[in-house]
Amino acid sequence: MQVAPAEIFTGYTSDGVNLTIPLAALPGLTAAEADPTTGNVMEVSRQIVDRLHSGITALAPEAKPTKATVTKPNPSIATGVGVTPGTLRQGYSLTFDLTPTALELASEA
Repeated sequence: MQVAPAEIFTGYTSDGVNLTIPLAALPGLTAAEADPTTGNVMEVSRQIVDRLHSGITALAPEAKPTKATVTKPNPSIATGVGVTPGTLRQGYSLTFDLTPTALELASEA
């Protein structure tokens, strides 16, 4: 099933040149983190992927895409050099079925 962006990101708009996801559509993201010059692109990215996951997960089974998936396993304790003790590590997995010639998302139809 094809899902429209506005079904996942409340207030999403596109004018054919720019797309806009309102800050309110990403409730875990602050204005400072989203600032275009001093913000944190990794936190912006994480919040978009997390919202995508929660939005898709909330859909009825018959309304979920079948040619693309997003999963979020339970977080784990991060380990390694320079990792603060007790830090959690959250992974996500996104998969997309692509057409073999154009490398575009396969049709849900």
